[in-house]
Amino acid sequence: MPQFITYFGLDMRAFAESGAAIHERIAGGTLTASTTSYRIDQTGGDYDIFVGYFLGATSSNLPHSGTITGWGHAYTSSGPSTPYWSFDGLATNASTISTYILNDDFAGLLSNVLLSFDDTVTGSRYDDWLLGFGGNDTIYGGAGNDTLDGGEGDNLLNGGSGDDTYYASDADSITEYDDEGTDTVILRSAQEFQVYALGDNVEILRNQSGAAVSMVGNDLSNLIYGGDEVPERLDGQSGNDYLNGGSGADIMHGGAGDDIFVVDSIGDVVTDQTYFMPTAGGGIDEVRASISFSLSGETTADIENLRLTGGDAIDGTGNWLNNELTGNGAANVLNGAGGSDIMRGNDGNDIYYVDSDGDRAIESSALGGIDTVRASISFTLGNHVENLQLTGANIVSGVGNALANRISGNNQINVLVGNDGNDVLRGNGGNDILDGGAGVDTISGGTGQDWIDGGAGRDLMTGGAEADTFVFEAGDFGGLSAGSCDRILDFSQADSDQIRLNTIDANSANGSTTNEAFAFIGSAAFHGISGELRSVQSGGNTYVLGDTDGDKVADFMIRLDGLHSLTSGDFLL
Repeated sequence: MPQFITYFGLDMRAFAESGAAIHERIAGGTLTASTTSYRIDQTGGDYDIFVGYFLGATSSNLPHSGTITGWGHAYTSSGPSTPYWSFDGLATNASTISTYILNDDFAGLLSNVLLSFDDTVTGSRYDDWLLGFGGNDTIYGGAGNDTLDGGEGDNLLNGGSGDDTYYASDADSITEYDDEGTDTVILRSAQEFQVYALGDNVEILRNQSGAAVSMVGNDLSNLIYGGDEVPERLDGQSGNDYLNGGSGADIMHGGAGDDIFVVDSIGDVVTDQTYFMPTAGGGIDEVRASISFSLSGETTADIENLRLTGGDAIDGTGNWLNNELTGNGAANVLNGAGGSDIMRGNDGNDIYYVDSDGDRAIESSALGGIDTVRASISFTLGNHVENLQLTGANIVSGVGNALANRISGNNQINVLVGNDGNDVLRGNGGNDILDGGAGVDTISGGTGQDWIDGGAGRDLMTGGAEADTFVFEAGDFGGLSAGSCDRILDFSQADSDQIRLNTIDANSANGSTTNEAFAFIGSAAFHGISGELRSVQSGGNTYVLGDTDGDKVADFMIRLDGLHSLTSGDFLL
């Protein structure tokens, strides 16, 4: 009897490709029979052999009686007989073989019949696919990245070394030892509401049974995947686990370790707690949600991070911890809630809510959309964030960056600074200080007694109601024409508005370091004296001109919309 039948395993790489090839060897080969074996010789020297006991055959050497205990194939084309694959531990009526030979049936089905009892199958050192079919089978994978499927029955499965995959039911027992690769259990059949727990040293669990089951991890860092459209419970236990319930309303419990939860349904429940009490050593956990999600719920109070996924415009909210919130490529609203939070919007027109000194709104790209921070505290915009809105009822400040910012205050006293860029500043209520910085800025004080400084460049300024002060400092002026100079759109003598020039040295020609004051000369022409300030009405508007070097030529110009009969009382000189 060839020795490979007794101790070589099944190399399922060969078996998986066989199908019709096995059939051709059985149907077209030369049959040789004895009481212990049937041999089918093929062209080229390869042969199949069935071994057993009390074997009987017809005059044509077709098997008709006895018991088959093994089946294998060997090839001889490259020298001495070399085992290719084999089964042993079979107990099948020999007439089964005759049936498949005579009926010209598909030989792949022969394996189903031969392995329908309580079989023991051993793999090779290669990547095997080992099938048990019916019966209570014992399957050993050996070395290699093996796939084991016990079929029906209560099976014992051991993949051995390598990254093994088990197709199992909740009745199967799986054994893996330390350092034997990364292994996967695919649960293909289970009873409703059954609990399935991963055995030791198995890392990955997938539910493809269609049943609502509870899946439990182990001490390793597990990947646990639920099935679609069924409610499940996923329990990671200890380890850094990845829990994905699939579609359906799932309950996911991380346990100890740094866990990741995938949320895609409003019915999903995520917790890193036990019975709504904090789990000791719960780790740094993250929810990855393709729907709007909040970490502020009762069961998520101990989860730190939230990452929005998919392509929909959805929102993310933190909790009392120091959270990291990350948006997707759409327009997101990110609200860290309590704690010092880091918020990253990525692409899209994102909105950030800031309420703590430690909060950060981060945009990493200039192509990330038009983004807005809504802050109830004083805040300075970071790179690539365009807009800032101050909220709440506290006295707070807002500072822009080098972009064209839109910055608005609340109804309290605010300090708003645009910095570089062509900014839009709106003070709203309160007595605000507004500084446009460099650029062509548009500034509106709103209600209250506001100080408005356009900064460098041509600026458009509106004071709003009440007595406003328009502040000009050295270097703050625009051009010297009606279309390029600084412009005040609503100067009102009735509201006691004033133009503040007293920080500018009116006499730049004498070389003195003393800050000399301007002298207002009404509508009279310049006299060639440094420090003269005059007003001119033209085209329905009023212009303020100043001569700081005594050459009778204006060195700066301010336009006041409308006709105003200005006096020295309209200025702080």
